[in-house]
Amino acid sequence: MYVHGVDDARFDGSLPHRLDGVRSALRRYGVELEVHGDLATLRVDDALLERRWRWVEQHAEPDQDGTDGDRWLLLADRIPPARAASARDRGDWYADTAGRAFVRARGVLVDIRDRSGPAARPRRPGAPRAALNPMSPKRAQVVCMMLEEPGLVSASIRTIAERSGVSVGIVQQVLADLGERRFLLHGRTALNRVAELLDQWTAAFASGLGAHLELGRFSGDAQHLGPWSTDGRAVYVSGEAASDELRGPDATFYVAQLDMSAVIASRWRPDGSNPNIVVRRQFWLDPRREAGVHDAPATLRLADLLITDDPRHRLASVPLREMILDRHAR
Repeated sequence: MYVHGVDDARFDGSLPHRLDGVRSALRRYGVELEVHGDLATLRVDDALLERRWRWVEQHAEPDQDGTDGDRWLLLADRIPPARAASARDRGDWYADTAGRAFVRARGVLVDIRDRSGPAARPRRPGAPRAALNPMSPKRAQVVCMMLEEPGLVSASIRTIAERSGVSVGIVQQVLADLGERRFLLHGRTALNRVAELLDQWTAAFASGLGAHLELGRFSGDAQHLGPWSTDGRAVYVSGEAASDELRGPDATFYVAQLDMSAVIASRWRPDGSNPNIVVRRQFWLDPRREAGVHDAPATLRLADLLITDDPRHRLASVPLREMILDRHAR
């Protein structure tokens, strides 16, 4: 099964066992690894990533890893710091049996360092653990809804999962991470240090959840939403179009799915050189909303304003951020 261009006899038949060690280490962080011939598959939340892999030995020089110019998934018993730094600079991914790993792709970041081994320092009680990116898309959905609805944090895990559009397992991971980083009050009664958590979430939105949800970009009249709100569908408005303080052509919309017939009926052009409309997927459950046009959740409106470098947008985001924080202060 593990045909890889490696002389397995050199490992005394131990390569499958050593690969199992890497697989087990990654599984502790919710990452699944499979190898089939020269190709490795990684599953991170709902993301499925593929890349050619190679086994590397500690004594090999880091510059031997990528002499052919390709990008690799490097697997090893131990990835030394020098090789880890070289791999990250070159665009390679890596993982070892000690639990160190690095994977960067669209909407995905895994960065686990110094988990064990003679060079690792023991974790102090209460200190944050090395973990998957807490603002990866699925985890960010959970944080988004808990920031949006202060009472949701104390609801059942299943309720949080349903409202956030994720699995129960993802919610459990998020709650464990927030607890270790002291963003939860004792007993999960409320969020703690909300301003810091909100800033972390908005900072990660552009390259994480925002990119993951994007369905398309178009040029056209953002006011022409009639075709989108028919047949029992809801449209959520965000960004500049949802701000009372801004007047401009830009808009962001959240819909359950991209309907190209509605795009055509709205006279939006998908091939515009300067798109002013962004359409993203609605991930959250909103049982209170009926068909029609509504404002998107405040957390998303804030992130969509801050995603640009427009000083008008940043100024308009200030009262929106204060409104979100006020909800948690009550």
